[in-house]
Amino acid sequence: MKKLTNKFEKFYKAIKIVRNKFIDSIQENKSSIHIYTHLDADGLSGGAILGKALIRENLPFQITVLKQLEKETISNISKDVKSLNKFLIFTDFGSGQYLELQNELILKEKFNSFIILDHHLPQNISTKEDTDLLKEIFNKTYQWHVNPYFYGFDGSSEVSGAGLSYFFAKCLNENNIDLSCNAIIGAIGDIQNQGPNKSFFGLNSLILDDAKNFGFIEIKSDLNFSSIKPLNEAIAYSKEINLPGLTGDVNRTLIFLKTLGILMENSKGNIKALNELNNDEKQKISSAIIEYGSLKLDIEPSKIIEKLIINRFLLKNEAVGTDLYDAAEFSNLLNACGRLNHASLGIAIAMGDRKSSYQKSQEILLNYKKTLFKSLIWLKDNNKIQQKEYIQYFLAEDIIPDTMVGTIASMLVFENSEGFDISKPIFGLAKREDENVYKVSGRAHQMIVNKGVNLSKAIREACEQTGLDVLGGGHPPAAGTKIPVDKVEIYLENCNLAIRKQLHGK
Repeated sequence: MKKLTNKFEKFYKAIKIVRNKFIDSIQENKSSIHIYTHLDADGLSGGAILGKALIRENLPFQITVLKQLEKETISNISKDVKSLNKFLIFTDFGSGQYLELQNELILKEKFNSFIILDHHLPQNISTKEDTDLLKEIFNKTYQWHVNPYFYGFDGSSEVSGAGLSYFFAKCLNENNIDLSCNAIIGAIGDIQNQGPNKSFFGLNSLILDDAKNFGFIEIKSDLNFSSIKPLNEAIAYSKEINLPGLTGDVNRTLIFLKTLGILMENSKGNIKALNELNNDEKQKISSAIIEYGSLKLDIEPSKIIEKLIINRFLLKNEAVGTDLYDAAEFSNLLNACGRLNHASLGIAIAMGDRKSSYQKSQEILLNYKKTLFKSLIWLKDNNKIQQKEYIQYFLAEDIIPDTMVGTIASMLVFENSEGFDISKPIFGLAKREDENVYKVSGRAHQMIVNKGVNLSKAIREACEQTGLDVLGGGHPPAAGTKIPVDKVEIYLENCNLAIRKQLHGK
């Protein structure tokens, strides 16, 4: 704990430096603020945190949500920065593009009214063990660049982009401590609750302490199923708990639940969701699943319990039973909005709109779930996952949007889906609508990351070997870039060679 405290003190000192830069700049130049953020749940949460904080300071701002922060985008931003008189904040990206931002804004335009709040590995950094290079970047950029790797925190597991936005907002005004809820939603969106029973650690644990201590979040041990879906569906289509004989079959799952003596219909005649059951009923289900897994499937009870019982983070100011009450469901809702081109709706909901925006989001969420289901079935039924010696990949064709190819790749990894080889990273490629390029999203299971696979490094190396002058990177288990359509075959082979080198040194 002492080590965490010492690291945090250095980190928070850096937050204060960029806060002071921000305040001094907007006071001197009387500028408005332009926030640039990513379209996923973490990016939308981070953008909403900053927006809410600025509203409370009576500061004018606008938010732009981007698919990625690319060279062309940075170039376009730089053309107008002086004439528009705006202070720029980049959150949930920027570190992976810091050299471009430095070159285009500071060196070319003599403009330094911007900050970066990002949790991805900085540009040209391969791993968190590159401490000398990280120190060098820190020394050159600390006045406008906050990144957890500078202070010994892992940005892939200990804090998200929304978390960094939260610390900035809290440093701006202590009253912003209620925005800790948004930071937890963002961290869940980036799958950072990977401690025992889906707990948090690192900087995320400090954010959670804020949310708990001030009564904004309640943590409950619960069954690891959706809290708002009909329970037979939640169990049958669980991402993380596979029960042969029940998984994929809602009817048999319903029969299984009814044999436990639990009344499964509510007063409206619908199948109950998990949040409609009492503790005794949940205990019956828990015991029955443990018995089912241990006796019929010969799985150690302790292994079942590890996946079956989780921490659920409940937002106490939200209505019980809605998508917003459970932080995981809230995160899923924001992802749906961002991935289906309704990012502004997601921002509005995350900033507190509980009327029209929330109502509109329900249809979007339904379409999102349908698209995910349709995509996974299409990949499986048509054997779309192709294998190379060290990687696997799929082309999205006209089925999977480029905004969702990363989500699908992540689901394949975490669900250990049929046709997916857990021992290889997977690359999903989707063509962008109005560009002759593929969006590339790579994902790897932690098991092979622990063996040396680093997708951030592999993607950048493959770009270099293919002769592409594009930005790419992210984290060891999750990274992305874009490539020309006519370079896809050579690029994938270069990815294959990069992963081989990481695993075997040649």
